[in-house]
Amino acid sequence: MTSSIISIMRERLTDKQKIAVAGIFAGIILAFVTYELFNKAHYSYPPLVMRGWLDEKIPVISIFVVPYLSFHLLAAFVVPYLSLKLGNFKIFLVNGLAIILGQLFLDIAYTFFQTEVPRTPVPGNSPFDWVLTHVVYGNDQPLNGFPSNHVTWSIVSIIALWRLRHIAPRISWFLMLWFATILPATVFLHQHFVIDIYGGIFVGFTAYWSCMFLIEKPQLTP
Repeated sequence: MTSSIISIMRERLTDKQKIAVAGIFAGIILAFVTYELFNKAHYSYPPLVMRGWLDEKIPVISIFVVPYLSFHLLAAFVVPYLSLKLGNFKIFLVNGLAIILGQLFLDIAYTFFQTEVPRTPVPGNSPFDWVLTHVVYGNDQPLNGFPSNHVTWSIVSIIALWRLRHIAPRISWFLMLWFATILPATVFLHQHFVIDIYGGIFVGFTAYWSCMFLIEKPQLTP
């Protein structure tokens, strides 16, 4: 197993593939920038509040800021890098394009269907409360929660890591479990409502499998 991993990691990319890799990472950065633009946008109509009965009962658990804030670095760079180094160019391409396509779906939703998650007062009794209030709430407007950007990118990353689990089981399983904590983190930090998780899961799965069928063209015959 170790020798096969080493041989995979030593594979050389062609010049065209290197350009494509750079383009994918640039596209991922651009996808994040588009989220920031929609997050700071102003609309002429009041955003919809999609709060359900369960959302009213969910407390703020500020320790979840740890996985929540690690999300962009892991989803945008670490997992695509692992897909390239431990998988292959096509697996990397699927991973990167799924993030970009997923964010495109989100941006379309944010354009026509703006939502809001009203802020919850945080006691400020712990360092995690301070980070939640000043870092998360201080920089991320409570807008455009449905579908969740964090959940969409996390689902894409979980699927990508699942495909690497036989090559690098420890890091793959660890990161999959870590990304799994990001889903509840979105509601435990009161950044999202429960319905936002469902929307993000749908977009993440749809984006990843659409890109996989387009690029890898798997055979579905029995």
